[in-house]
Amino acid sequence: MKIKNQSKGFTLVETLVAITILIVSIAGPLTIAMNGLSSAILARDQITASYLAQEAVEYIRNKRDENALQGSGWMTNISQCVSQECTVDVQSGGNPQVCGGGGCDPLKYNETTGFYNYSSGDISRFVRSVSLTNIDTDEVQIVVTMNWVTGVLSRSFVIKENIFNWQ
Repeated sequence: MKIKNQSKGFTLVETLVAITILIVSIAGPLTIAMNGLSSAILARDQITASYLAQEAVEYIRNKRDENALQGSGWMTNISQCVSQECTVDVQSGGNPQVCGGGGCDPLKYNETTGFYNYSSGDISRFVRSVSLTNIDTDEVQIVVTMNWVTGVLSRSFVIKENIFNWQ
């Protein structure tokens, strides 16, 4: 005997199970992609901050070398950064400037030139401060501190390097 009210479609429970399986199968790869993207952004910012810190070290080293070539004292035009936070604007080529009481200003990014500076462009997420510490009369330690925010994470690191009076 055949029952006349036999259903040939999906039941509500079968439909809900199918939708749940579909959502779980899509959510996993999307979560992995989202984590990969945020890691890539964080890595990009860390690399940029590292290059900006190294740029500041090279700037101070270059000022020391210029002083030696001009016959000036080796700390001329950089001594204001001893035991104080300073900014160095590599693009302008000027001397380091002592930061105000509220800390150093953020760097600006100029999209036209592709460089970071303090004079033109949009305010970036990076704040760079440079300070010098006297070790003895012929040795100074350069300390560059980088701070930035990626998303909701505040990040920072410090690079230290010693330079010498080689005159």
